[in-house]
Amino acid sequence: MDKSGLSMIQLMSHGYSWFQEGLMAAFAETEYGNLSKADLQLLANLDCGETYASELARRMKVSRQAIGKLLKNLVADGYVSLETDPKRANTKVIVITDAGRQLVFDAIAELNRLEEELAKRIGESDARALRRALEADWGDPPKPE
Repeated sequence: MDKSGLSMIQLMSHGYSWFQEGLMAAFAETEYGNLSKADLQLLANLDCGETYASELARRMKVSRQAIGKLLKNLVADGYVSLETDPKRANTKVIVITDAGRQLVFDAIAELNRLEEELAKRIGESDARALRRALEADWGDPPKPE
């Protein structure tokens, strides 16, 4: 597919999808095969300790109701638990379980493998340049003039 006429945001979206599809394909025949792209995105946005659903919704730019639906599957699968916040008894916090941590470690390993494969395909120097560009501080988006 010729991508020379695509906008930067379209190109970045294609790149994101490439990694996401690669991860989904790697997990398809494992114990993680029942996870959706949305499940993996939610897990990627969790803090190492505790996370509030409202904070997660803000990060993912979705409603708290959407987070609640996603959490049901992840709780049922044992990747996260909902626990009472010791500071606010009427609030639940999302806590990643040991099984969830293992899933995250396995996902990171697979994403590293995909990054190595990308470097083989586009060349080491281009892969390093891409990483440097994405790691750079872009600052806030410019305001319209």
